[in-house]
Amino acid sequence: MKIVHVFHNYYPVVGGLERAVQSLAEELAKMGHEVHVITSRFGAEDRPREEVINGVYVHRVKALKPYFPDLTHPLEYAEKVIRDADIVHGHSQNSLFTVKIIEKAKSLGAKTAMYFMAVDALHDHPNPLVRLLGSFYASHMLKKAIAMTDIRLVKSFRDLEILRNRYGVEVLYAPDGVSEEVVNAPNMAEEFRKRYKIREPFVVYIGRLHRLKGVDVLIRAVSIAVKEHPKLKAVIIGPGDQEPYRELAQRLGIKSNIIFLGYVDEKTKIEALDASIALVLPSICNYVEVFSIVISEAWARSKPVIATVVGEIPYRVKHMINGLLIPPKNPLKLAEAIITLLNDENLRTKLGTEGRRNILTWSEIATKIISIYKYA
Repeated sequence: MKIVHVFHNYYPVVGGLERAVQSLAEELAKMGHEVHVITSRFGAEDRPREEVINGVYVHRVKALKPYFPDLTHPLEYAEKVIRDADIVHGHSQNSLFTVKIIEKAKSLGAKTAMYFMAVDALHDHPNPLVRLLGSFYASHMLKKAIAMTDIRLVKSFRDLEILRNRYGVEVLYAPDGVSEEVVNAPNMAEEFRKRYKIREPFVVYIGRLHRLKGVDVLIRAVSIAVKEHPKLKAVIIGPGDQEPYRELAQRLGIKSNIIFLGYVDEKTKIEALDASIALVLPSICNYVEVFSIVISEAWARSKPVIATVVGEIPYRVKHMINGLLIPPKNPLKLAEAIITLLNDENLRTKLGTEGRRNILTWSEIATKIISIYKYA
């Protein structure tokens, strides 16, 4: 099949959705399909406009990008790529870039698919302007995407329920996967501890350093937990501005307890999970947690998860079964959850082992996606 994926960002831009699109595209290419990605040039200005990455044909088109990435508007549509495609698959109806390319594909007679994400998810956004105007925008884009899409997909049971119950739209569930490397690699905890000289117990955060991801909540939680466990550390992995979080840690007197590693490669991420007590995801609103691949990766390494009750998380993480759930924006409850796992190795093992039962590899997901393309 000739498959075209569409999203406004792609490698070398990093992020959860960018990783998901890349992983799926590359897995489909491994299966022998002709796979293309139409994306914008933003974040890849030093890369060729046309290149092949791991068997995937990447087409970077001119676009306008305002402050919010979701409002990226294409100025080109790569029509030659679209015309003879068997399927044009958009990722996120909240992306103007994605919807405009899918609209063009539909006008050219292509079969279209869309991953619907974070449906009606802005009601708890901390910015009142985003809550108000963003909700109007999201509603408009949702209805437009529903009308022009032949195959409607979700990776979140939350989105599935909302689309079926609130909008009467039938959708198919196909979550994100994890790589074979994450599932099968040997335990690498000692390599991480030696390289970074960390012998104390630590929790790990993996994701963007963004205010909606609750990194500040984690730092405040550590400042509480160290009163009982003075040697506790938090390792924070991911791209973004570290300075405000470093300043917060210093103000709270726990500068030495917070370790920032920035963006790391996949091997280092696995090592960090292996060496950690648990993965912590303290996100504060629904919009940023559609499907957290890093939860699956933690489970693949038999690690428990401490996460907030936002977005898709409570549909996947079950309290005291495969992780611990806490309310968002609550450093005290997060500190208590961290201390609970620090004090109970048997519970850590139980939660991590149970979590491992809930993962699928990208190979399994790609096989399912192809079946959906052909028969849905």
